[in-house]
Amino acid sequence: MRHRLPRILLLLLLMTASVGGHRVYKRNYSQQIEMVPLVLDESDRERTKVGALTFLNAWELRSDNSNFGGISALVVTNEKRFLAVSDAGTLIGFTLGHTKRMEDSFIADLPGAFGENIDYRDRDSEGMAYDPASGRIWISYEARHAIRRLSPSIGRIDGIKRLTFTNGWKANGGVEAIARLPDGRFVLFAETHQRPDGSNSAYLYSGDPIEAGSQATPFGYRAPKGYRPTDATPLPDGRLLILNRRIGLPDGFSAKLAILDPADIETDKAIAPNVIATLASPLLVDNMEGLAITQEDGRIIVWIMSDDNFTALQRTILMKFALNLPNKKPEAETAPGFETLSN
Repeated sequence: MRHRLPRILLLLLLMTASVGGHRVYKRNYSQQIEMVPLVLDESDRERTKVGALTFLNAWELRSDNSNFGGISALVVTNEKRFLAVSDAGTLIGFTLGHTKRMEDSFIADLPGAFGENIDYRDRDSEGMAYDPASGRIWISYEARHAIRRLSPSIGRIDGIKRLTFTNGWKANGGVEAIARLPDGRFVLFAETHQRPDGSNSAYLYSGDPIEAGSQATPFGYRAPKGYRPTDATPLPDGRLLILNRRIGLPDGFSAKLAILDPADIETDKAIAPNVIATLASPLLVDNMEGLAITQEDGRIIVWIMSDDNFTALQRTILMKFALNLPNKKPEAETAPGFETLSN
């Protein structure tokens, strides 16, 4: 037990730090982001399989910019261009090609992050969705319970929706993940707000939630036990890939990747996803909050990014996996990170 005490103290510090958006720095406006290669498992550097995932690469991202960090959502606007938002109202962009080199990086304030009568609660951006046809981006805000739609230039807000169904929700329990389905519908997931049956509150919108006439269907999302949804993105077959995160004693952070079929959503019905992979110690893992997919050489590529909570105790990690898309439910889980899948 003695050897676990430093880890427990570290976890207590992380829990205290995990509010996001509050930090004091000597200001630095560098636009450079450094990439430091990482391995999946320090105890087995040849390991690549994690459930339905095949590990390809991982990096720690570093920048001297005072606003870098706190990543809460991730999208890829084409096969190379990445956009991430932090829970302090920052937009981070970079291009990452087959050369594994980062290019054209920038770190800037989100539109509407600062101004008259605006405080940190207006900057608590948590989820992000993207429409490749129009180039528009939707961002969900947790503290003020709203969705903002950005123009294709990402330079201005062209629509705002105040979420009325969140009346009575806690400021830190709002919409953590938002995803746009290929047919134009949207799915929203609350991080902590629960329904009477214990499932997380979730909503399926018939169209753009910013537009009048888009109808919201409430349902329940049964996250894996002890986990919370932090991001979601559509797969090419129309199903949703969902990132779920946990922080607990004594082992720290872990994450589960799961699949949910929107066809299973019914009004007020609670549904559980199929878990396809788990990241947990001794595997590389942190406070995983960002999720995106691309396609590369005929494969589905999964990108997972972490939120460092603006602390020196954590890292901003970007992980790259190939997805072996399962058609059936996974078998019972074994030790964390060592799931087996049915063939």
